[in-house]
Amino acid sequence: MPSGGLTTIDYMVCIAYLLFITALGAIFYGSQKSTKDYFLAGKSMGWIPVGLSLMATLTSAIGFIGSPAGAWKYGLILLWGLTALPLSFPIVVWVFMPFYHKLNVYTAYEYLERRFDVRVRALTSGIFILWRITWMAAAVYVPSFVLNVVTGEKLPLVPTVIALGILATLYTSMGGIKAVIWTDVAQFVIMFGGMITAAIIIITGVEGGLPEIWRLLSESGKSSFVAKMPGWDAAGFLAKIKLYVYSDVTVVAIVLTATLGKLGNYCVDQVMVQRYLTARSLRTSQGAFLCNCFAYAFYICSMTLVGVGLFAFMAHHAFPEGLRNDEVFPYFIAYKMPAGVAGLMIAAIYAASMSSLDSGVNSCITAITNDFYNRLWKGRRSLDDDADDESAKTHHLRIAQVSSLVLGLLVTVLACFVGRMGDVFMIAAKLIQGFIGPLFGIFILAMFTRRASAFGAMMGGAIGTVLTGIAIFAEKLGGAFLVFDIGFMWPTMLGFLSTLVLGYGFSLVSPPPVEDKQAWTWRGVMNQPEA
Repeated sequence: MPSGGLTTIDYMVCIAYLLFITALGAIFYGSQKSTKDYFLAGKSMGWIPVGLSLMATLTSAIGFIGSPAGAWKYGLILLWGLTALPLSFPIVVWVFMPFYHKLNVYTAYEYLERRFDVRVRALTSGIFILWRITWMAAAVYVPSFVLNVVTGEKLPLVPTVIALGILATLYTSMGGIKAVIWTDVAQFVIMFGGMITAAIIIITGVEGGLPEIWRLLSESGKSSFVAKMPGWDAAGFLAKIKLYVYSDVTVVAIVLTATLGKLGNYCVDQVMVQRYLTARSLRTSQGAFLCNCFAYAFYICSMTLVGVGLFAFMAHHAFPEGLRNDEVFPYFIAYKMPAGVAGLMIAAIYAASMSSLDSGVNSCITAITNDFYNRLWKGRRSLDDDADDESAKTHHLRIAQVSSLVLGLLVTVLACFVGRMGDVFMIAAKLIQGFIGPLFGIFILAMFTRRASAFGAMMGGAIGTVLTGIAIFAEKLGGAFLVFDIGFMWPTMLGFLSTLVLGYGFSLVSPPPVEDKQAWTWRGVMNQPEA
């Protein structure tokens, strides 16, 4: 690596930010009197903090680094991801949000016991917990790894991972979901401010500005909104389908998987659903999602602009030979940005990592406390079952706080070993939305089919999850599993379709659910009188 890089000012800016965000989260310590306060913020949050928290939570450090890397590699075709907004908005706002507010649950998976049975509730909650733990470990490790490499190991890997994990765990365990949401708001400001700053520096740093950037993109084919697949013209119908499935990036793959991923994340991912449940009303939740949509559109556009801008920037400035596409942006931060601004960008990357960890920890503990400890150990269907028992409320609150601390530390330890997985970036990219497919499939069966049974949902969900896992790790498994080595965008769709089809198929060969269970479809719930 060349000389220069991060300065003392950059390190001071970064450390100051980390201390500030930890102190901000700690402010809320002692403000929780019950698990409803700790997990749902007493249903008191407004639409702006909820909306910005939704955005910050999904903008992991993997995406903060990987999205510009993807645009650098594939070009403007990634902007097709914006189609997920109009396609998913009506379903999220007018179907799922009213549904969850009518149910008045702590976790999305609590509903599945009412529709199916406790086994399906435990299965889906378990899938969510395992998926989020793995994802959180990667989200903490990846930025620390990249920044360690591009700064010539001036930012030590393991100590950085440990520091990030401990700080985020401390304020999450102390302040609960309210601390998570308000620190997410601060992290959103840092992340998006940093991205705007990077875009301005890139555009002004390319002689000729935007016209020159467009010229270079056009010459390289990166301005195209259509994927170019070798052999497409000569391929027959079945061969073209195979090309679509095994190609990493196509318009169809981007549109379908972005839409399914957004639907899955915002409809059945406990991290997202829990945000809606903290809002003071249904209208507030819907306003928060609209706020999130505008932020998401800005995020996609700005990340893509930075990525393609870096491609042009490299044509005008010296960069080391052999940099991977996912190392270009971190190198730009460390060696091409002014002192102080680089520190702000490092803080933005850490902010993305911490917002993923704090949200994941709180939501996983909500699921563990409500769906396992409270349901399987204590035999209660919901944490509200002991709402009038002051000693029980205090007991559950202490369990939640201690469990958050333990889980955060566990994820931090796991993050130190993520590097042994090999090509962590590709694996992490698949894990971001990989297992949302089976979860979404189970919910579709539950909400929109009266015939779906607990047995069918269990079998479909289990097989869909296994198939998704095989598709994600097919390259590592080798041998006969290579047939599942599909484009990295497709495992989500595979998990969803296999769960949906197999779940309904197994339901048809099993006894139909009793009338009481069939009443818990979407239509049945929405027709119930207000409590």
